[in-house]
Amino acid sequence: CRWYKTCILRTVSIKEAEDTRPDKGYSGDDVDPEEVLAVLQESITLPLEIPSGEEVEDIIWSSRIRLATVVPGKEGHPDTITVTNSRYQGRVSFLGPSYSLHISNVTWEDSGSYKAQVNLRTSQISTTQHYNLRVYRRLSEPQITVNFEISAEGPCNMSLTCSVEKAGLDVTYSWISREDGADTAREGSVFSTSWRPGDNALSYTCRAGNPVSNVSSRLIPAGPFCADPGYPLEKASTSFCLLAKGLLLLLLLVILAVGLWYIQVQTRCKTSRMKTFRRNRMKLRKKGKPDPSWA
Repeated sequence: CRWYKTCILRTVSIKEAEDTRPDKGYSGDDVDPEEVLAVLQESITLPLEIPSGEEVEDIIWSSRIRLATVVPGKEGHPDTITVTNSRYQGRVSFLGPSYSLHISNVTWEDSGSYKAQVNLRTSQISTTQHYNLRVYRRLSEPQITVNFEISAEGPCNMSLTCSVEKAGLDVTYSWISREDGADTAREGSVFSTSWRPGDNALSYTCRAGNPVSNVSSRLIPAGPFCADPGYPLEKASTSFCLLAKGLLLLLLLVILAVGLWYIQVQTRCKTSRMKTFRRNRMKLRKKGKPDPSWA
């Protein structure tokens, strides 16, 4: 038997020897369990090993309480599987030829201790295998929070904080920076550094990991936060002023053009009236009638 199994030979007392099917003694609770890692809402298999050349009478799977009983079929007959824990109904199957326990759509409640008790008919041996199932969530991309403080003459002090939404347990963080062609790693979710104008513009990446996944953040450059924090605002303000001046000049040109057009129209109208008045006066003179303007 392997180190994680406990094999107990059946002990037969004088009284038991008279029975047609002696009772079997079971133990193994003091054996270190096999650690099994599972991903939330995915599938996992608890591997079960059966000694070669042995005929299995039945297998009892338990998790706190009895989970299922498997009785292998004989001479081509199907196996008899009875799931006794309703929480696992429709989510468990038993993979041959060793009847390993396969759990689909793993939940947080599935974590904990499991036990497989294998009763062997051939050698009258009972083996017990123990497992400890730990469930984790796959991590999402880390989120970065940047805090910085700029003094008049001193360096720019930066504090980078890395976090993962719904991280859960056993999450580790590290910061990776690249300088002179080599990566430097620093452990922890918070990383503090300083930067002065003229220093190498380093970039930083946060890596987060748990037993089932590893993720990295986008690259965070230190320079733009410290070089000139007012520059983007100042640049936007200057652009706005230039745009406003341009629009004002355009408006003045439009007003001037409209004014010139109006003056020109008025001048033409006045000239046209004067010409009409003169023609009418000339006609009246020719007819010998007094000029209306003399009346």
